[in-house]
Amino acid sequence: MDVREAEKIAGLARLSLDAAELTRFAGQLTAILGYFEKLSEVPTAGVAPASHPADMRSPLRADLAAPFAASLELVARSHRPEGELYRVPRVLE
Repeated sequence: MDVREAEKIAGLARLSLDAAELTRFAGQLTAILGYFEKLSEVPTAGVAPASHPADMRSPLRADLAAPFAASLELVARSHRPEGELYRVPRVLE
């Protein structure tokens, strides 16, 4: 990758780089792209595609709606409670 391509990529990423940084960036990107080319050499014929390397299940509980028992206590602890509601600053005029 040449410096001009690195400058274009830096512009897309909204990075302001000087000439030395662009030269270093171009070299680093060339090395990274070289690693991707090296990956294409791995024999993958006959290997089924996988979206995840292991069969994993979510350890979380089911997401069920339930009333919160201490909601009035939370409202009472708020900065400006109004009955069972929270008073918040006005956003729109």
